[in-house]
Amino acid sequence: MEFILIHKPLGVISPEVLLGTMEQVRELLAKPESFVPGGRLIASYSACGKSFVVCVWEAPNTEVLCPVVEQLVLAGWETDIIPAEKMTVRVEKYIGALKTMNK
Repeated sequence: MEFILIHKPLGVISPEVLLGTMEQVRELLAKPESFVPGGRLIASYSACGKSFVVCVWEAPNTEVLCPVVEQLVLAGWETDIIPAEKMTVRVEKYIGALKTMNK
């Protein structure tokens, strides 16, 4: 399943703390499965001029994302985790719901 993670700083993050966080991000990029077992980082977007980062992960469940999210909280970031579905899956679910409503 895919998950969209939106990371936002909890306040002003000092350059020293941010540098430490970036070192962790480098380690994550080198070996994502050591941070998210069974997970794969699909894409990320760092907003230019904005204070947030969006990442798209493929992971077996939300529980495997929790350790990395907890580390980010300790580094001064909050994270929203949003389950995502492929549009083809979502459309079929909508059609099923509409058919059920029309019975």
